[in-house]
Amino acid sequence: MHRAPDGTEYHSLPRVVASPSLAAVMAALNTVMDPELDESLVELGFVTAEVLEGGRVRVEFRLPTYWCAPNFAYLMADDAREAVAAVPGVREVELHLCDHFVEEEVSSGIQEGRTFDESFSDLADGGGLEDLRRLFLAKSFTMRQERLLRALLAQGAAEADLAEMRLGQVPDSEELRLYLERRRRLGLPVDAGAQLAVMPGGRAIGADELAGYLRRARSTRVGMEFNSSMCRGLLQTRYQGAPTE
Repeated sequence: MHRAPDGTEYHSLPRVVASPSLAAVMAALNTVMDPELDESLVELGFVTAEVLEGGRVRVEFRLPTYWCAPNFAYLMADDAREAVAAVPGVREVELHLCDHFVEEEVSSGIQEGRTFDESFSDLADGGGLEDLRRLFLAKSFTMRQERLLRALLAQGAAEADLAEMRLGQVPDSEELRLYLERRRRLGLPVDAGAQLAVMPGGRAIGADELAGYLRRARSTRVGMEFNSSMCRGLLQTRYQGAPTE
């Protein structure tokens, strides 16, 4: 029983929360990235989901090999759980790592809200997974910046121009949007006046060092692209019918 400001008594109806749609759940999972490959778990074919009764969502997470590193698996599984839990209407997330040598430890740890260090004390270094996350964010940033800079060079820009260019001078493109997202994740400025070509820590790259930077960044990109292709092939081999694109 409730009372309105004028003294009138009334009964409130129970609040009805709509169940989440599978499309909304998959859209949330599509924002979760494999930190080493810089691609979403959905695009890689690593996750499937099912919406159950009562706002429960079951997520199955699988990896290309039985021996993928526990810290990578834990990082992605925890990110996936958080992303799905934020979808309106989701009341509970059941996440299961499948066909992996530490599937029970990862699945139960995520389900019970434990950190990686709590679940794998023998592997923990005291820093959790943030140092690992930062390392691969820097690699992702480097790959995206290299692609963007080379695209600008192909459009006629000179290396000296790139060293002086600001973000507001870069024509809009999908590659630019992906690059800006990686800048945001690293905490780098994304305003129009910010320097375009910078190191992951934010230091501007000078015209005299841009050529060398691009050579090193290309190695990072090629390595990540190779790993992505290999992981897709391994997943396809392990699970016939898994997406490869």
